[in-house]
Amino acid sequence: MLPVKTAIRILLIGLFTLTACSSAMPVTAAVSPQPIATATKVLPTPSTPGNSILWRDLQVTMEQVEITENFVTEFGSTRNPPAGDKFMWVHVQLKNLGQKEIDTPLPEHFSVLYAASELKPTYGYRKGYAEYFSLETPLFPNDAADAWLRFDIPITAELKDLRFVFIPESSQVGTTFSSPEYPYSNKATFVWKCGP
Repeated sequence: MLPVKTAIRILLIGLFTLTACSSAMPVTAAVSPQPIATATKVLPTPSTPGNSILWRDLQVTMEQVEITENFVTEFGSTRNPPAGDKFMWVHVQLKNLGQKEIDTPLPEHFSVLYAASELKPTYGYRKGYAEYFSLETPLFPNDAADAWLRFDIPITAELKDLRFVFIPESSQVGTTFSSPEYPYSNKATFVWKCGP
């Protein structure tokens, strides 16, 4: 058995050692990173069908919108939409107002926005209608072209809930959505209402 004085000395040495170790270690408070404020950009106020926009020297007009349950192709066959969808057709008119030739925008520079979805056009080749996918490029000064873009939209979609978008420098409006406000890039973005 240890003498009481020895036991007290061991306890005091242990206590001093613990105190010395804890005072030698710097105490740091956990610092949470500060949130970074990001500006939420929303789409510009939409134009109405028939209104034109000007991007550089290219005038773009969304003339009209049609919805069909099916369509007859230029080959005479009837085309039905995928299950749960219907067809939306957008008539677009382009005009080169400048002094130099302009490339016709690719179809992927157009979108339809519905709820939190960005829908892209697909070829249609509807009998009696000019197909956007077959437009010639470039547009020479004072040249004009008009054609139809086809979109497959949900059967529940109504024209009043849809927006037609031209994004000449990008192929997407944005990568994330916050319906009904769509964040979008700093690229030029032009929007039309599809219905009243």
